[in-house]
Amino acid sequence: MANKKHCVLGGTFTCVHRGHALLLAKCAKFEKITIGLTSDAYVKRHKIYPSFPYSKRLSSLKSALKKHGLLERTKIVKIESETERADSLHASAIIVSRETEGVAKKINEIRRRKKLPQLKIISVPLSYGENLKKISCQSVYFGKTDCNGNLRARLSIQAGTDNPTKLSGAGMALKRVFGANFRIRGHEEYSCVNAHPFNDETFTGAKNRAHAAWKRASGKCDYSLGIESGLFFMNGMHVDITICCVYDGKRETYGTGMGFVIPEWIAKRIRERGSDLSKVMSELAGIDKIGRKGGALGWFSFGKIHRREQVEDSVKCAFVPRLAEAKRGMEY
Repeated sequence: MANKKHCVLGGTFTCVHRGHALLLAKCAKFEKITIGLTSDAYVKRHKIYPSFPYSKRLSSLKSALKKHGLLERTKIVKIESETERADSLHASAIIVSRETEGVAKKINEIRRRKKLPQLKIISVPLSYGENLKKISCQSVYFGKTDCNGNLRARLSIQAGTDNPTKLSGAGMALKRVFGANFRIRGHEEYSCVNAHPFNDETFTGAKNRAHAAWKRASGKCDYSLGIESGLFFMNGMHVDITICCVYDGKRETYGTGMGFVIPEWIAKRIRERGSDLSKVMSELAGIDKIGRKGGALGWFSFGKIHRREQVEDSVKCAFVPRLAEAKRGMEY
Protein backbone atom coordinates (compact mmCIF):
# COMPACT_ATOMS: atom_id res chain seq x y z
CA MET A 1 0.00 0.00 0.00
CA ALA A 2 1.27 3.48 -0.86
CA ASN A 3 2.70 5.58 1.90
CA LYS A 4 0.17 8.36 2.56
CA LYS A 5 2.98 10.59 3.78
CA HIS A 6 5.26 10.21 0.75
CA CYS A 7 5.38 12.59 -2.24
CA VAL A 8 7.43 12.64 -5.43
CA LEU A 9 8.49 15.30 -7.90
CA GLY A 10 11.05 15.61 -10.65
CA GLY A 11 12.99 18.12 -12.66
CA THR A 12 16.28 19.32 -14.06
CA PHE A 13 16.86 22.09 -11.49
CA THR A 14 19.47 23.96 -13.52
CA CYS A 15 18.98 26.57 -10.84
CA VAL A 16 16.50 26.58 -7.98
CA HIS A 17 14.26 29.59 -8.53
CA ARG A 18 11.10 30.95 -6.90
CA GLY A 19 8.90 28.57 -8.87
CA HIS A 20 10.81 25.61 -7.46
CA ALA A 21 10.47 27.10 -3.98
CA LEU A 22 6.68 26.86 -4.34
CA LEU A 23 7.02 23.17 -5.21
CA LEU A 24 9.24 22.55 -2.20
CA ALA A 25 6.76 24.36 0.03
CA LYS A 26 4.16 21.72 -0.92
CA CYS A 27 6.68 18.98 -0.17
CA ALA A 28 7.02 20.29 3.38
CA LYS A 29 3.63 18.76 4.20
CA PHE A 30 4.99 15.23 3.65
CA GLU A 31 7.24 13.17 5.88
CA LYS A 32 9.05 11.52 2.99
CA ILE A 33 10.10 13.11 -0.30
CA THR A 34 11.60 11.57 -3.42
CA ILE A 35 12.99 13.87 -6.08
CA GLY A 36 13.94 12.61 -9.52
CA LEU A 37 16.83 14.70 -10.85
CA THR A 38 17.39 14.33 -14.59
CA SER A 39 20.73 12.99 -15.78
CA ASP A 40 23.14 14.87 -18.03
CA ALA A 41 22.17 12.53 -20.86
CA TYR A 42 18.50 13.44 -20.42
CA VAL A 43 19.32 17.14 -20.42
CA LYS A 44 21.32 16.77 -23.61
CA ARG A 45 18.44 14.92 -25.30
CA HIS A 46 15.60 17.22 -24.26
CA LYS A 47 16.71 20.70 -23.28
CA ILE A 48 17.04 23.49 -25.84
CA TYR A 49 19.36 25.54 -23.66
CA PRO A 50 22.62 24.71 -21.86
CA SER A 51 22.56 23.41 -18.31
CA PHE A 52 24.99 22.68 -15.55
CA PRO A 53 26.51 19.22 -14.91
CA TYR A 54 24.53 16.81 -12.73
CA SER A 55 26.93 17.23 -9.80
CA LYS A 56 26.43 21.00 -9.72
CA ARG A 57 22.65 20.72 -10.05
CA LEU A 58 22.60 18.11 -7.28
CA SER A 59 24.62 20.35 -4.97
CA SER A 60 22.35 23.33 -5.68
CA LEU A 61 19.22 21.26 -5.04
CA LYS A 62 20.59 19.95 -1.76
CA SER A 63 21.37 23.51 -0.63
CA ALA A 64 17.81 24.57 -1.39
CA LEU A 65 16.38 21.56 0.44
CA LYS A 66 18.55 22.36 3.45
CA LYS A 67 17.39 25.97 3.36
CA HIS A 68 13.77 24.79 3.47
CA GLY A 69 14.48 22.23 6.20
CA LEU A 70 13.72 19.30 3.88
CA LEU A 71 17.11 17.70 3.22
CA GLU A 72 16.94 15.04 5.93
CA ARG A 73 13.61 13.64 4.68
CA THR A 74 14.46 13.78 0.97
CA LYS A 75 15.92 11.10 -1.29
CA ILE A 76 17.30 12.31 -4.62
CA VAL A 77 17.53 9.79 -7.45
CA LYS A 78 18.98 10.19 -10.93
CA ILE A 79 16.41 9.64 -13.68
CA GLU A 80 16.73 9.11 -17.42
CA SER A 81 13.11 9.83 -18.34
CA GLU A 82 10.28 12.00 -17.06
CA THR A 83 8.28 9.00 -15.85
CA GLU A 84 11.09 6.91 -14.32
CA ARG A 85 10.64 5.93 -10.66
CA ALA A 86 7.36 7.82 -10.24
CA ASP A 87 5.58 5.24 -12.42
CA SER A 88 6.30 2.48 -9.89
CA LEU A 89 7.23 4.15 -6.61
CA HIS A 90 5.10 3.51 -3.52
CA ALA A 91 3.88 7.02 -2.79
CA SER A 92 0.59 8.85 -2.58
CA ALA A 93 1.15 12.19 -4.29
CA ILE A 94 3.07 13.83 -7.10
CA ILE A 95 3.81 17.54 -7.05
CA VAL A 96 4.01 19.37 -10.37
CA SER A 97 3.74 22.86 -11.78
CA ARG A 98 0.60 23.77 -13.71
CA GLU A 99 2.40 23.38 -17.04
CA THR A 100 3.64 19.86 -16.27
CA GLU A 101 0.32 18.36 -15.18
CA GLY A 102 0.38 16.34 -18.40
CA VAL A 103 3.46 14.45 -17.20
CA ALA A 104 1.71 13.55 -13.95
CA LYS A 105 -1.31 12.25 -15.87
CA LYS A 106 1.00 10.21 -18.09
CA ILE A 107 2.62 8.70 -14.99
CA ASN A 108 -0.78 7.82 -13.53
CA GLU A 109 -1.78 6.14 -16.80
CA ILE A 110 1.33 3.95 -16.62
CA ARG A 111 0.57 3.19 -12.98
CA ARG A 112 -3.00 2.27 -13.92
CA ARG A 113 -1.70 -0.26 -16.46
CA LYS A 114 0.62 -1.66 -13.79
CA LYS A 115 -2.37 -1.87 -11.42
CA LEU A 116 -0.71 0.51 -8.97
CA PRO A 117 -2.56 3.16 -6.92
CA GLN A 118 -3.02 6.51 -8.61
CA LEU A 119 -0.95 9.39 -7.32
CA LYS A 120 -2.79 12.45 -6.13
CA ILE A 121 -1.73 15.27 -8.45
CA ILE A 122 -0.89 18.45 -6.56
CA SER A 123 -0.59 21.25 -9.09
CA VAL A 124 1.28 24.41 -8.12
CA PRO A 125 0.64 27.73 -9.94
CA LEU A 126 3.43 29.15 -12.05
CA SER A 127 5.55 31.94 -10.64
CA TYR A 128 6.06 35.00 -12.85
CA GLY A 129 8.83 37.56 -13.08
CA GLU A 130 8.98 41.26 -13.88
CA ASN A 131 8.95 40.38 -17.58
CA LEU A 132 5.42 38.90 -17.11
CA LYS A 133 6.75 35.48 -18.11
CA LYS A 134 7.07 32.41 -15.95
CA ILE A 135 10.32 32.29 -14.04
CA SER A 136 12.43 29.67 -15.75
CA CYS A 137 15.88 28.16 -15.49
CA GLN A 138 16.48 29.36 -19.03
CA SER A 139 15.87 33.04 -18.21
CA VAL A 140 18.10 32.75 -15.13
CA TYR A 141 20.84 30.84 -16.98
CA PHE A 142 21.06 33.48 -19.71
CA GLY A 143 21.04 36.35 -17.22
CA LYS A 144 17.66 37.83 -18.16
CA THR A 145 16.24 37.50 -14.65
CA ASP A 146 17.46 36.41 -11.26
CA CYS A 147 16.00 33.47 -9.34
CA ASN A 148 13.18 35.67 -8.03
CA GLY A 149 12.19 36.94 -11.46
CA ASN A 150 13.76 40.39 -11.12
CA LEU A 151 15.04 41.74 -14.42
CA ARG A 152 18.80 41.73 -14.85
CA ALA A 153 18.72 43.13 -18.38
CA ARG A 154 16.35 45.44 -20.22
CA LEU A 155 13.55 43.83 -22.17
CA SER A 156 13.95 43.84 -25.93
CA ILE A 157 10.80 44.85 -27.82
CA GLN A 158 10.56 44.61 -31.62
CA ALA A 159 7.74 46.62 -33.21
CA GLY A 160 6.39 45.97 -36.69
CA THR A 161 6.34 49.66 -37.59
CA ASP A 162 8.67 52.58 -38.22
CA ASN A 163 5.87 55.12 -37.73
CA PRO A 164 7.15 57.60 -35.10
CA THR A 165 3.64 58.18 -33.76
CA LYS A 166 3.07 54.45 -33.24
CA LEU A 167 6.52 53.98 -31.70
CA SER A 168 5.95 56.91 -29.37
CA GLY A 169 2.58 55.56 -28.24
CA ALA A 170 4.00 52.06 -27.81
CA GLY A 171 6.90 53.43 -25.77
CA MET A 172 4.52 55.28 -23.44
CA ALA A 173 2.52 52.09 -22.91
CA LEU A 174 5.58 49.96 -22.28
CA LYS A 175 6.79 52.45 -19.70
CA ARG A 176 3.50 52.05 -17.84
CA VAL A 177 3.89 48.28 -17.86
CA PHE A 178 7.64 47.80 -17.37
CA GLY A 179 8.99 51.13 -16.14
CA ALA A 180 12.25 51.99 -17.89
CA ASN A 181 13.37 48.36 -18.19
CA PHE A 182 12.98 48.04 -21.97
CA ARG A 183 14.27 49.16 -25.32
CA ILE A 184 12.12 49.26 -28.43
CA ARG A 185 13.16 48.92 -32.06
CA GLY A 186 10.88 49.40 -35.02
CA HIS A 187 10.80 48.37 -38.66
CA GLU A 188 7.88 48.61 -41.07
CA GLU A 189 6.34 45.17 -41.65
CA TYR A 190 3.75 44.17 -44.22
CA SER A 191 0.30 43.48 -42.76
CA CYS A 192 -0.85 41.21 -45.64
CA VAL A 193 -4.32 42.77 -45.44
CA ASN A 194 -6.05 45.70 -47.17
CA ALA A 195 -4.50 49.16 -46.87
CA HIS A 196 -7.21 50.04 -44.36
CA PRO A 197 -8.78 46.84 -43.04
CA PHE A 198 -12.37 46.44 -41.96
CA ASN A 199 -13.62 44.54 -38.90
CA ASP A 200 -11.82 41.26 -38.00
CA GLU A 201 -9.25 41.78 -40.74
CA THR A 202 -7.73 44.41 -38.46
CA PHE A 203 -6.80 41.74 -35.92
CA THR A 204 -5.24 39.66 -38.70
CA GLY A 205 -3.12 42.61 -39.82
CA ALA A 206 -1.90 43.24 -36.27
CA LYS A 207 -1.02 39.56 -35.86
CA ASN A 208 0.84 39.43 -39.17
CA ARG A 209 2.91 42.48 -38.28
CA ALA A 210 3.77 41.05 -34.85
CA HIS A 211 4.87 37.73 -36.32
CA ALA A 212 6.93 39.46 -39.00
CA ALA A 213 8.62 41.60 -36.34
CA TRP A 214 9.44 38.50 -34.29
CA LYS A 215 10.92 36.85 -37.37
CA ARG A 216 12.99 39.94 -38.16
CA ALA A 217 14.49 39.80 -34.66
CA SER A 218 15.15 36.07 -35.17
CA GLY A 219 13.25 35.48 -31.94
CA LYS A 220 15.95 37.36 -30.02
CA CYS A 221 13.48 39.71 -28.40
CA ASP A 222 11.17 39.32 -25.44
CA TYR A 223 8.06 40.58 -27.21
CA SER A 224 7.08 41.79 -30.64
CA LEU A 225 4.27 44.23 -31.39
CA GLY A 226 1.89 44.48 -34.33
CA ILE A 227 -0.21 47.66 -34.48
CA GLU A 228 -3.04 48.00 -36.98
CA SER A 229 -5.89 50.49 -37.31
CA GLY A 230 -9.17 49.49 -38.94
CA LEU A 231 -12.81 50.41 -39.35
CA PHE A 232 -15.36 48.42 -37.38
CA PHE A 233 -19.00 48.58 -38.39
CA MET A 234 -21.07 48.79 -35.22
CA ASN A 235 -24.62 49.99 -34.61
CA GLY A 236 -24.84 51.38 -38.13
CA MET A 237 -21.60 53.39 -37.80
CA HIS A 238 -17.96 52.95 -38.80
CA VAL A 239 -15.64 53.29 -35.83
CA ASP A 240 -11.87 53.67 -36.22
CA ILE A 241 -10.12 51.45 -33.67
CA THR A 242 -6.43 50.61 -33.23
CA ILE A 243 -5.56 46.98 -32.47
CA CYS A 244 -2.30 45.80 -30.92
CA CYS A 245 -1.04 42.22 -30.99
CA VAL A 246 1.69 41.27 -28.51
CA TYR A 247 3.60 38.11 -29.45
CA ASP A 248 6.19 36.21 -27.41
CA GLY A 249 7.06 33.44 -29.85
CA LYS A 250 4.33 31.16 -28.52
CA ARG A 251 1.06 33.03 -28.31
CA GLU A 252 -0.63 36.33 -29.04
CA THR A 253 -2.57 38.66 -26.78
CA TYR A 254 -4.64 41.55 -28.11
CA GLY A 255 -5.78 44.95 -26.98
CA THR A 256 -7.82 47.80 -28.45
CA GLY A 257 -7.39 51.54 -28.24
CA MET A 258 -10.08 54.18 -28.03
CA GLY A 259 -12.45 54.32 -30.99
CA PHE A 260 -14.09 57.25 -32.76
CA VAL A 261 -16.82 57.45 -35.37
CA ILE A 262 -15.92 58.71 -38.85
CA PRO A 263 -18.35 60.10 -41.46
CA GLU A 264 -19.94 57.39 -43.60
CA TRP A 265 -18.85 59.08 -46.83
CA ILE A 266 -15.22 58.68 -45.76
CA ALA A 267 -15.70 54.98 -44.96
CA LYS A 268 -17.35 54.55 -48.39
CA ARG A 269 -14.47 56.30 -50.15
CA ILE A 270 -11.91 54.09 -48.37
CA ARG A 271 -13.75 50.93 -49.37
CA GLU A 272 -14.34 52.00 -52.98
CA ARG A 273 -10.78 53.18 -53.56
CA GLY A 274 -9.07 50.44 -51.59
CA SER A 275 -7.35 53.32 -49.83
CA ASP A 276 -6.72 53.98 -46.16
CA LEU A 277 -7.89 56.59 -43.67
CA SER A 278 -4.56 58.40 -43.58
CA LYS A 279 -4.54 58.98 -47.35
CA VAL A 280 -8.15 60.15 -47.44
CA MET A 281 -7.55 62.43 -44.47
CA SER A 282 -4.37 63.80 -46.04
CA GLU A 283 -6.48 64.87 -49.03
CA LEU A 284 -9.20 66.31 -46.81
CA ALA A 285 -6.97 68.09 -44.32
CA GLY A 286 -4.12 68.93 -46.67
CA ILE A 287 -1.62 67.37 -44.25
CA ASP A 288 0.93 65.04 -45.84
CA LYS A 289 1.42 61.71 -44.03
CA ILE A 290 -1.10 62.65 -41.38
CA GLY A 291 -1.00 59.10 -39.98
CA ARG A 292 2.61 59.66 -38.91
CA LYS A 293 1.58 62.81 -37.03
CA GLY A 294 -1.58 63.55 -35.06
CA GLY A 295 -3.61 61.22 -37.24
CA ALA A 296 -7.23 61.49 -38.25
CA LEU A 297 -8.16 61.51 -34.57
CA GLY A 298 -6.01 64.60 -34.02
CA TRP A 299 -7.63 66.41 -36.95
CA PHE A 300 -11.23 65.49 -36.09
CA SER A 301 -10.71 66.42 -32.42
CA PHE A 302 -9.07 69.72 -33.38
CA GLY A 303 -5.88 68.65 -31.63
CA LYS A 304 -7.57 67.70 -28.36
CA ILE A 305 -6.59 64.04 -28.78
CA HIS A 306 -3.50 62.59 -30.53
CA ARG A 307 -3.26 59.36 -32.49
CA ARG A 308 -0.47 58.10 -30.26
CA GLU A 309 -3.04 57.92 -27.45
CA GLN A 310 -4.98 55.35 -29.49
CA VAL A 311 -1.78 53.36 -29.93
CA GLU A 312 -0.78 53.70 -26.27
CA ASP A 313 -4.14 52.37 -25.08
CA SER A 314 -4.08 49.45 -27.51
CA VAL A 315 -0.59 48.36 -26.42
CA LYS A 316 -1.41 48.69 -22.71
CA CYS A 317 -4.60 46.68 -23.15
CA ALA A 318 -2.76 43.97 -25.11
CA PHE A 319 -0.69 43.35 -21.97
CA VAL A 320 -3.76 43.06 -19.72
CA PRO A 321 -4.09 39.26 -20.07
CA ARG A 322 -0.39 38.88 -19.28
CA LEU A 323 -0.65 41.18 -16.26
CA ALA A 324 -3.73 39.33 -15.02
CA GLU A 325 -1.98 35.97 -15.34
CA ALA A 326 1.24 37.11 -13.71
CA LYS A 327 -0.27 39.24 -10.94
CA ARG A 328 -3.71 37.70 -10.38
CA GLY A 329 -3.17 34.08 -11.30
CA MET A 330 -5.91 34.35 -13.93
CA GLU A 331 -6.21 31.71 -16.67
CA TYR A 332 -7.07 32.73 -20.21
